[in-house]
Amino acid sequence: MKWFKAKYTYVLIVLSLLLSGGLQIVWLQQLFFAQQKQLKEDIEQFVSKTAQTNMYYSITYFENPGNLRHIKQLFLSPQWEQLRRAFDNMKMDNLSSTASISIDDDSTSVSMHFSIKDMPVIRKHRRPVVKDTGKTPGELRISDSLSLVAMKKKLEKGLREIGITSAIYDNIYVYDSNEVYKSNVPKQVVPAFVSGRYLYNIQNIYRYQLILPAIDNVVWYRMRYYLASSLLMIILTCTAFYFILRLLRNQQLYADAKADFTSNMTHEFKTPIATVSLAIESIKKYNLINNPETLQNYLDVSQHELKRLDLMVEKVLNISNGNEVEQPLKLELYDVQSGLQQVISSMKLQLLNSHARIHFDASEEPCFVFGDPVHLTNIFYNLIDNAIKYSGNDLAMEISCKCNPEKVTLIFKDSGPGIDPIYHNNIFERFFRVPAKGDIHDIKGSGLGLHYVKQMVEKHGGTIKIKSETGSGANFIITLPAAS
Repeated sequence: MKWFKAKYTYVLIVLSLLLSGGLQIVWLQQLFFAQQKQLKEDIEQFVSKTAQTNMYYSITYFENPGNLRHIKQLFLSPQWEQLRRAFDNMKMDNLSSTASISIDDDSTSVSMHFSIKDMPVIRKHRRPVVKDTGKTPGELRISDSLSLVAMKKKLEKGLREIGITSAIYDNIYVYDSNEVYKSNVPKQVVPAFVSGRYLYNIQNIYRYQLILPAIDNVVWYRMRYYLASSLLMIILTCTAFYFILRLLRNQQLYADAKADFTSNMTHEFKTPIATVSLAIESIKKYNLINNPETLQNYLDVSQHELKRLDLMVEKVLNISNGNEVEQPLKLELYDVQSGLQQVISSMKLQLLNSHARIHFDASEEPCFVFGDPVHLTNIFYNLIDNAIKYSGNDLAMEISCKCNPEKVTLIFKDSGPGIDPIYHNNIFERFFRVPAKGDIHDIKGSGLGLHYVKQMVEKHGGTIKIKSETGSGANFIITLPAAS
């Protein structure tokens, strides 16, 4: 895929990620507000229920035990809660109201009275009273104080169970006024929740109001599973797009490399053709027909180069057809050192033309492996040819061979420009070439040589590693199983 097409795909992916993330944020924001509203309703309902329960227990201070069961049914019912709140919050012009509870030996009477005047009057709610209690004013004040303390304890315990960990404050209002009788709310506190005002004692002339400075932590805790699922969704989406981008990038590199493959291979073909041409020219120029030994050497070099050229043509045809056929190996007992000597000898003309020097440090003992001579020879040739191409003139290369009963180790060390460690994992990939300065490759190549080398070494049961730093040459270390 060309860049001018691929870039729109990148833009589309980025926009998709931004849109997906934005939708998740909007969804979480709406969910947060909904959960916050629900939490406030839950707390409000809890305060109302607590005040209702507290009022019932304040009535038991006056009521005889025989009638408590019926009193409980009334004062703890949801209908009474609604009726009580409606009575307390009734606000109309020309309206006045009173409420009272009468207790005698055999019954308890609850009375709510509304009066509508023809002329505007100052609306007044009279506090509910319990008649004929038989209690002194001091005992009633003690009852009110204890009722408020019990109210606060119940609220604190219930709020902690809900998850409220912040400080708990309250305002105590005069029964039928906006006047604050008592408050423990600090001036710097910005309330996150303010409850309604609730009558908490049947003899009290005050209303209770709950103040909470923070409730968002409870909202986030309730949303924890939604947050986790949303975060997981974003991570999975980003991961999926990351692999898509990576695949797109690899496909783009592959397509660009394959597009350049034909032109690069043209230069690759020139090397064996030039070697054969140079050999024939030398035979004619120096009349080597009179020197059979040198003539035979040049003919061997030419034959080797023509075989290599035929192998390269076959690779091009397979890649062009999209079908890289894996040919079976023809294994036989192979002397690695003799094969290396043959490759170095066949490249003599190329080495002379490039002013390159190769020092071969052979082992005293022969090193045998079971391998395919053609492919092993091509491995050696590719490594030497790469060193010549990338090192330029005056290449100094050292090749060593060591063996033991288990393995044969070959080391190809050159004096070239070296390879940056960041590319060590990529140089064996098909079509990969180390980027040159300015993204222009002055040295032509197919990007298949090292890929082929690695594939063949592994097919022979061996391994290949590279040790290199920029500016200090490259060491290729090949390990092959030794022949028993």
